[in-house]
Amino acid sequence: MTTTASVTFPFTTLVLRWLGRAMLALLFLILLDTAPARAEGPALALVDDAGKATLSLRQASDLSLEIHGLVAVAVLEQSFENTAPGWRHGVYSFPLPGQAAVRRLDFVVGERVIRGRVREREEAAKVFEAAKREGKQAALVEQQRPNLFTSRLANIPPGETVRVRLELVLPVAYEDGVFSLRFPSTVTPRYIPGQPLVGEPDTAGDNWSRPTDQVPDAHRITPLQHAAAGSDAAPLNPMQVALSLDAGVPLASVEALYHDLALERDGARYRASLRAGVAEMDRDFVLRWVPVRGTAPAAALYSEVVDGQHYAYLMLLPPRPGGQAPPPRELVLVVDRSGSMGGTPIEQARASVHAALAALRPEDHFNVIAFDDKVEALYPSAQAATPAALQAARRYVDRLDARGGTEMRPALELALPAAEQGAGRLRQVVFITDGAVGNERALFARIRERLGRARLFTVGIGSAPNSWFMRRASEVGRGTFTHIGKAEEAGPAMDALLARLASPVLTGIDVRWPAGADAVPAIVPDLYTGQPVLQAVALPGALDGSVKITGQRAGELWSQTLVVNERSGDAPGVGTLWARGRVQALLDTLEVGAERQAVRAQVLPLALTHQLLTPFTSFIAVEERRARPAKVDARDSVAPNARPAGQAPQPFAFPATATTARAKIWAGLLLLFMATVLFALREEGRTP
Repeated sequence: MTTTASVTFPFTTLVLRWLGRAMLALLFLILLDTAPARAEGPALALVDDAGKATLSLRQASDLSLEIHGLVAVAVLEQSFENTAPGWRHGVYSFPLPGQAAVRRLDFVVGERVIRGRVREREEAAKVFEAAKREGKQAALVEQQRPNLFTSRLANIPPGETVRVRLELVLPVAYEDGVFSLRFPSTVTPRYIPGQPLVGEPDTAGDNWSRPTDQVPDAHRITPLQHAAAGSDAAPLNPMQVALSLDAGVPLASVEALYHDLALERDGARYRASLRAGVAEMDRDFVLRWVPVRGTAPAAALYSEVVDGQHYAYLMLLPPRPGGQAPPPRELVLVVDRSGSMGGTPIEQARASVHAALAALRPEDHFNVIAFDDKVEALYPSAQAATPAALQAARRYVDRLDARGGTEMRPALELALPAAEQGAGRLRQVVFITDGAVGNERALFARIRERLGRARLFTVGIGSAPNSWFMRRASEVGRGTFTHIGKAEEAGPAMDALLARLASPVLTGIDVRWPAGADAVPAIVPDLYTGQPVLQAVALPGALDGSVKITGQRAGELWSQTLVVNERSGDAPGVGTLWARGRVQALLDTLEVGAERQAVRAQVLPLALTHQLLTPFTSFIAVEERRARPAKVDARDSVAPNARPAGQAPQPFAFPATATTARAKIWAGLLLLFMATVLFALREEGRTP
C-alpha cells in the first residue's frame, strides 16, 4: 500500500499545491481590495493596563440659538479635552445647516479668547501648520461641503480643554403655516464611488476613505464614528441646547421633534433648554412652532443696516389656489435600500412608500424603483393604480431590506429617462433616501441633463440625513424637500407632499425692487402651495415704499403689492444672509460649467469683507506665544462622531460605506479555510 500511495499521490499533490497557491493569491487580491482606507492614522483611544480603551480626545458641544422672526443666530461651542498623558493635535469633522453662514470664530484657551480671522484657504492652512510646528496653540476651521466642516486644533496640553466657538446665521423655514429650524449634530457615512487615485496618500490622516477618481476629496468628507452607540443617559458626544424664540406672532405650540425640552414663556418670548441637561449628538435638533390660528403672517420684511449698507429679507406667502381638478400624473417612487439605510431608516422608507401608494388615485400611474449598488424597477413602465397593481407594489415594498452600496446615478437615470413620459401625464419622481453620497455635484449634473418636463421631490430619511444634498437636488429638480425622522411621521408627511404635488405651481415669479437692488436668489424658483417667496436683497438706500410681486398659476396672472419700510422688522443677521446667498449663487455656477478660478475671484472679496467661511476661505486663530516645549512631541488625535440614532453599524473602515466589502471579507475567509484544507490534504498525501 505504501508503494501505491507514493506512486499515486505526486500528481494529486501537485494539483493541490497549485490550487492552494491560486486561492492564496485570490485571497490577497480580495484583502487588497478591501484594505482599510487608513493605513496609518491618528490615535483614537488610549488603552490602560487592564485593556480598557478611552478616547484620547473627547468632544462635547454647547448650542445656543437666538431666533427672531425668520432669522436665527446660533453659537456653537465645541470643547476638546485631551485625556492623554502627552500633547495632542486634534481634528473633528462636524455638520452644520446647509444654508447657514459661519461668520465668527473664537478660540478659547483657558481664560484667553483669540479672535479668528478669515483668510484664503491655502494661506490659512499654511499659518496653521506653521503654528503647529512652532508649538503654538491654534484652531483652523474649513468647509468641505456646505453642510460639512472640519475643526483642527494644534498643541493641546495633556489634561487640558480648549474650545472652538462658532457664530452662524441661518434662515428659519416657513411652510404651510409652520415655522421650523433644523440643526444637525452628526454625519451619516457617505458612500464614496470610484477607484482610489493612484499616487495619492491613503488619507489626510483623520478619515476613513482614500481619494477616488469620482470623489477626489473623499479623505476630507468621511469622518470616523464611535464603534458603539451612545445614549442620552450616557452620551459619547454630549450636547447642551439653549434657545430664545421671538416669533413675532402669538404661538399655539412650540416643540422639539426629537428632544425633550423644558420650556418657559416670558411675555412674547420663549426660552427653552434640554430637560435632561444633555443629549447624545446622534440626531438632528428640530424645533417647530405654530402660530395661533388666524395670526400666521402672509408677508414679512426684516432689515439690517451694516456699515451704511442696507439689507432686507422678504417673505411673502401667496394665497392658496381655488379648487381645481389636478391633472393626471405619473408618480415614480424611488427607494434607497443601501446598507446605510439599515435599522430604522429602511423602516421609515417602507412606511413612506406605503403612505404614498395609499394616496394614489385611480387615474394615476405609478412605479416603484429600488436601488443599492444595483437598481431595479417593479414594472418595466408606469402602471395604472389598480387595486391589483397596488397590492403587488405593497408586497414588493415589504420585502425591501438594506444592503449594498449607494449607487444613486443609475436610479436617477431609470427614474428620469430621456424619453418623454406618457402623453398628458406629468412625471413626478419622489426620491426617498438618506442622501449619504460623496459625489453630490456629479448627481446634480445628471439631474439637469435628464429632468426634461419631470419634477424631482426628495424625502430625507433617518436621524441625520445629508439635508444639503437633498434640498439642492430638489431645487435642481424643480421640486421640494421633505424630511421624515420617524416612521410615524411618514403618513402625514407623504399626505402633505402628495397634496402639494396635486396643486397648481406658481411660476414666473418676479419681485420688483428699487433700481440698484441686488437680490438673491435672482430668479425665484417655482413655488408649490404653502411655500413662501423668500429673497434677501442689498439695497442702494433705505427702503420706503412698495414692492410688487407677480407670477402665473394655472395660466392666470397673479400679483400682490406689499407696502414696506425698514421699520417693518429689524433683525441682526440679514446682511449675513444676503452675503451667504450671493456666495452660494456664485458657487452654484460651478455646477453648470463656470471656471473655478473665475468663481473664486468673485467669492473671495465677498467672503473677506463679510468674514464668511466658504470653500475658498477658512477661519484661523493662533495664540502668539509658544505653549509646547521645543523638545516635546505631539501626536494626532481624532474626535469621532456619534453613530446616527437607529442606524445599523456601518463598515466605514473600508473604501466605501455600505458596500460589498463585508461580503468580500467573508469570501476571503472562506478561501483561507479552503486553502488550509488543501494544504492539509497535500501534507496527508506526502505522509507514508
